[in-house]
Amino acid sequence: MDQLMIDIEDNENSGYFPIQVFETQSEPRTTAVITVPSIPSSDEPHDVVGWCSDGGGGPCEVTAVVVGDSGSGQALLIHGGDYGVRLRPSESDSPWSLEAGDQIGEPYLLLQTSIKLTFS
Repeated sequence: MDQLMIDIEDNENSGYFPIQVFETQSEPRTTAVITVPSIPSSDEPHDVVGWCSDGGGGPCEVTAVVVGDSGSGQALLIHGGDYGVRLRPSESDSPWSLEAGDQIGEPYLLLQTSIKLTFS
């Protein structure tokens, strides 16, 4: 398959993260929002969007793809815009914003392939 390079420059959503290169092992699937049933720091469902620098920072498309992972063989990579991804609890009504207290930014998510995602 192909290689995917993620390079996140310093930004208010996720900060700087050095270049990471992944070998893709499936076709990528892109959408507006991905719902993850649980994330490493929480057992509740979270919505994930890409976060892009356009217009000072805001939501953009997010992509999920299976990649090679030296620790577990394969992993599910969720990546977004040039500022990473942004997560919020699925039950939240807050608009996507860097000021929202219930949201967090990450450069990307690397999850177990057994996790069942919902694409919106």
